Amino acid sequence: MVGRYHINPETAVLKVADWPIEDQRLWSTSMDRDDPFSEEGQRADKREISNTKVAKGYGRFLTFITRYYPDDLILPPSQRITPERVKAYVDNLRANSNSDLTVLDRLQELHSAATVMSQKASFGFIRRIESKVRANSKPIRRKQERFVTSDELLECGLKLMANADQQSTPRLRAIDYRDGLMIALLALRPLRRKNFVEITIDQHLVKRNGSWIIKFESGETKTHDRFERVWPEILIDKLEHYIDVHRPILMAIRGRWHKQINGELWISSNGSPLTQVAFYQQITNRTEVAFGRPINPHLFRNAAASTMAMEDPSHVRIGASVLTHRSFQTTEQHYIQAQMVQAHQSFTSFMVKKRQEIKKPRSNRGAG
Repeated sequence: MVGRYHINPETAVLKVADWPIEDQRLWSTSMDRDDPFSEEGQRADKREISNTKVAKGYGRFLTFITRYYPDDLILPPSQRITPERVKAYVDNLRANSNSDLTVLDRLQELHSAATVMSQKASFGFIRRIESKVRANSKPIRRKQERFVTSDELLECGLKLMANADQQSTPRLRAIDYRDGLMIALLALRPLRRKNFVEITIDQHLVKRNGSWIIKFESGETKTHDRFERVWPEILIDKLEHYIDVHRPILMAIRGRWHKQINGELWISSNGSPLTQVAFYQQITNRTEVAFGRPINPHLFRNAAASTMAMEDPSHVRIGASVLTHRSFQTTEQHYIQAQMVQAHQSFTSFMVKKRQEIKKPRSNRGAG
């Protein structure tokens, strides 16, 4: 037991500072590009969040090597990352109850790191192992089983805000109202989690000509495109009520995890800026209560595209703009499940109708 949390040594991530010296040097070099024509510095133009993800993925692989093949640590990285070791790594991930999706993520991170560690070696075998994992994968959860429409999500948020006054304390009322506003806004403006949590008053949320505007500069978004959208009109009074009444209550709390607030819109129950993890937990917990199954923030994006496809098929292609995808192909490939949902609904309706016909008395069949 370390502090309050037990750390499973099998799933621990080796920090960069604990990597073999040569691995540290190569990784550091990949971040620094003084010469734009140099083969080094190939990750210098990648976003920090992407580099952090790759470093953690490689750190997870090094944990595996440290535990099971410690002699490999004295080898150059290119000799350590072999088909045999990667296959054993995949088996280890599965033995630790990682889903196929997680295994694929770890392999992609390992491949990205491997190309940094050796630009001359070929790591195509990692891609081939990925293909085999993908071909044999069995999804544990299907997105369409958790599908709800955006209007249902909006209604969930509105109800949560409307019923907030029923709570017994100002703190609980503020938490309910905040969560309701987050759900309602996410239903109408399905931002990515990082940007949603980062919304800061007077920086990302500004008032212009009587309207509230959500805006992010190109360097703050995943696609590197500038983002600007009007705050939904239906939620303007809700936003201003939250800012005037409930947000100050949350800001005044001095909980165990209290941190300085610098204009962040979403405030935690500890009196600190809401984190991505806490945001995720609140959204999934609230939606599980409302719908009987958790709807995570990313699924709000699925709901937006699919709802548009069901309700207004002639304008479905603007879903790419709503989700800030650069092409409709991405929206169509990863998010739209409307046809599948409608097929299930049609089948269900057909079965209900057939059962009703079976239950009818024979004398009534064919009557009229």
